Amino acid sequence: MTTNERAELFAALAELARRYPHWRVGQLVANVAGWADADVWDAADDQLLAAARAHLGTATGPTPAAPSAGAACSLPEIPSPAGR
Repeated sequence: MTTNERAELFAALAELARRYPHWRVGQLVANVAGWADADVWDAADDQLLAAARAHLGTATGPTPAAPSAGAACSLPEIPSPAGR
């Protein structure tokens, strides 16, 4: 990882910290590793950067972008109990 890519990773982590101020730093890193489908101690810097970019909606290259935080999600309809 180049110095520039490393700076981009820290910038992405800083943006995620602003987006999720209630997360502790360890929680933030663990969640990003999870988004990268890697154990936190095995996640490579480039995997973390790609996952953070995807989550932030700033993916570049072949990495698919994840839905933005404000995107609506579709949940199944739950039928109401009979007689209500």
